[in-house]
Amino acid sequence: MEKTKKYYTEDLIEGAIEELQDRIQWCEKEKEEYDQDDLISEIADNNIPIYTYDLLQYASNNFDLIEPSDLCSDNPSVTQIITANIYEVLTEALYEYINEQNEE
Repeated sequence: MEKTKKYYTEDLIEGAIEELQDRIQWCEKEKEEYDQDDLISEIADNNIPIYTYDLLQYASNNFDLIEPSDLCSDNPSVTQIITANIYEVLTEALYEYINEQNEE
């Protein structure tokens, strides 16, 4: 039976954190240096849905995603607003995760 997608930002955050963990582990294993800010930005960007349908489904389940963001240009489209807000949600969660890991 196929699992129904729920379209909650928590799922996006979980996937982004998993990707961040994997990338950090890989960098440490390969002794590669990385810029934390660049890595977080890239992972957040990679985890934003690209299809309009998916963006609208996330917005319908997360009403805070439809408020215009500082990242939006003048007169943004609905999808631009949702995309910018998802990016902000993901970057905040990834920074929070990094800060929690550094405290341990």
